[in-house]
Amino acid sequence: MSEPNFKNVSNPAAFGVEWTAGNHGSRYQLVNPKGTSSLLFGVMVSGSKTWSTTPVIAPDRFLRATPETFGDFLEAARAYAA
Repeated sequence: MSEPNFKNVSNPAAFGVEWTAGNHGSRYQLVNPKGTSSLLFGVMVSGSKTWSTTPVIAPDRFLRATPETFGDFLEAARAYAA
């Protein structure tokens, strides 16, 4: 499977990426509130106007340390989406 085409949706409070997968049009996000080792996963199903979000259980499976840069976070996002 090829790597998703990540769109950087970071803001001053969080690192984040968004991508689509499959042919159904659903959008996905992975977010890390800056300064934490937490990850949040979200999905917006095609035709919906709201995100459904949940914390990632055991985020240390994807984060080696608290991300300090977008590059650090992107490494975790690639591991998560693999």
